[in-house]
Amino acid sequence: MNPTNQPIQPDTSVGEIVARNYHAAGVFREAGLDFCCCGGISLKAACEKRNLDLNEMLERLEKIGKSDTSGDENYIAWEPGHLIDHIESTHHRFVRTKTEEIGAYAAKVARVHGERHPENVEIYHRFMELSQELLQHLKSEEEIVFPLIREVWKMRMSGEKVYREVIDELENQLALMEEEHEGAGSEMAEIRKLSNTYTPPAEACATYRILYQNLAGFEQDLHKHVHLENNILFKKAEKLISG
Repeated sequence: MNPTNQPIQPDTSVGEIVARNYHAAGVFREAGLDFCCCGGISLKAACEKRNLDLNEMLERLEKIGKSDTSGDENYIAWEPGHLIDHIESTHHRFVRTKTEEIGAYAAKVARVHGERHPENVEIYHRFMELSQELLQHLKSEEEIVFPLIREVWKMRMSGEKVYREVIDELENQLALMEEEHEGAGSEMAEIRKLSNTYTPPAEACATYRILYQNLAGFEQDLHKHVHLENNILFKKAEKLISG
């Protein structure tokens, strides 16, 4: 059975649900459910945590389950190398482009509006720290983690033996990357709170509004970025090293 067509059960993890059909991300985002950094939690547990009706959520997911997941959005069917190429060219490029731009907006808003709205000073400092951590994280993935996944994939496809030290190194790196993902997600959640869910005050100037719009877009991209790695790419890597 195609994994995208499997029925959703209460014990299915939210990460797996989105991996099967990314349209589910919109449902979870609207409900305030974390499908990327905390993707391992079951749908039932996630609903209980947010005091949501499980049956209602299952009905909504069943409706979007009929959506087309073929072509570019069927990430779960992609080979690891193809998925890595997509992550690097789309999400890694996005982070490198937007961190500098958003940082400049955040600095200006903090400088001009920080006295009256001090939360923007903290937003600026938090975002700059997050930016540095993310840029180092991308470098680690591109120079260490992704080449390891490609190497193990190539060895499995050619029938070569994958040595224990390679498996151990990849396992350790995957755990570290997931830990860093959780930290980045938590930091963006704090920025979201400080910004009142990216809602500027009524008198906000254009730069103020642009900053909050960009922060909202940055978090949305981060969620998809982390989802593609934690719930799809890293799961493929785990299967490769488990033999």
